[in-house]
This record gives sequence, C-alpha cells and structure tokens, in this order.
Amino acid sequence: MVSPIDLRAQESSKIQADTLQVLAVRGIAQTQKLLKVGDQVFSGEVVELDKDSEVILGAPDQSAFQLNSYAKVQPILEKEGGQINLERGSVTVAITQKRNRKYQLRMPALQVGVRGTVFHAEADWLGEPDQSYFCLCYGQADLQGDNGEKLLPLSARYHTAVVGRVDEDNTVIQPLDLVANHDDPGIKRIIELGNVPHEMSWLRL
Repeated sequence: MVSPIDLRAQESSKIQADTLQVLAVRGIAQTQKLLKVGDQVFSGEVVELDKDSEVILGAPDQSAFQLNSYAKVQPILEKEGGQINLERGSVTVAITQKRNRKYQLRMPALQVGVRGTVFHAEADWLGEPDQSYFCLCYGQADLQGDNGEKLLPLSARYHTAVVGRVDEDNTVIQPLDLVANHDDPGIKRIIELGNVPHEMSWLRL
C-alpha cells in the first residue's frame, strides 16, 4: 500500500513534469489568470497575450519559449519533447540540444518538426490567416503542409526563412530573405533566461 507521503511525492513529480514556468513577463499574458514570474503554466493550457506584451516560459527539459504580442499559443509537453500550437501571433523558441527532444510546431498554414533548434514563427504572416512565416535561426527542421504532408527538410547555420501559404488544397513554400521581428540579442536572452543547453557561437552580437 502506498503511503500518503509517497502519493504526494508522485503527484509533485507529475506536476513538475507537466508544467512550464514563467521566467519573464512584460505587459499582459494570461491563461485562466494573469501570469507573473514564477507562475506555472500547465501542459495544454492556452496562453494569450495583449498588445506589446511578451512572456518567456521554461520547459522541464530546458527548452524555452518566448510568446510575443497578440500571440495565442497552446504548449503541450510530452515525454520526449512536445507540441506548440500557434493559433495567432508569434513565438521565438530555443529547443534544448542536450536531450534530443523532438517538438512539433503547428500553425494554420504550416507544420514544422524540430530538434535542438532555435526558430521564430508567425502564424498569421502580414495579417493573412492562410500564411505562416518560419525562420530557422539555427539547426534542422522538417517542413510539412497544414494537413501534415511532408514538403522539404530545412537546414540553417544562420537565419533561413520561408513563408508557407495555403493555395487551394496545397501548401506552397517560398524562401524569404527577411529576419522578421526577432534578433540575436533576443535569442541570447531566451537561451540565458531558460538556461537552455544550446551553443551560441553562431550568434552575431
């Protein structure tokens, strides 16, 4: 028979594995409540931000997620990584290089599989819900259409961007020579705040 103390320990361990921690917040970010530094966000909760706001969340595997102005995001943690559902707005993400965790980014017009990468994504590029912007800042990614069809692998040593657009039933990928709404000092801040195991020699500071 398991003692109440053991049950509490198991529950505490489970909560720890299924939550993200608020590492920094500016402006207004909320789930069912307004978020402040030190709060926990449970896996599967939807986080929404107001204009001119941002929040940085740290995951148990030492990945870190910055959600930006107007973003609506649902982070889902899984045993070997997780999923980032980006309904609107943008995120800048540093995925741990230490544990080979695999994450899936889902946006209305594009899906991306990543490991050990840094990326920036915008779900409604230029205000168009059928367009998504994705910048692979560093690492490798697998681009997929909005229905999951494999499109092409992407590799970057320094900021390689594309736009995915839903055209009738297909997703069209176009290269874009633009580093939009994120920069290297901001990425460095995310990596350092989240204590993310990720080398930073590629950053131009």
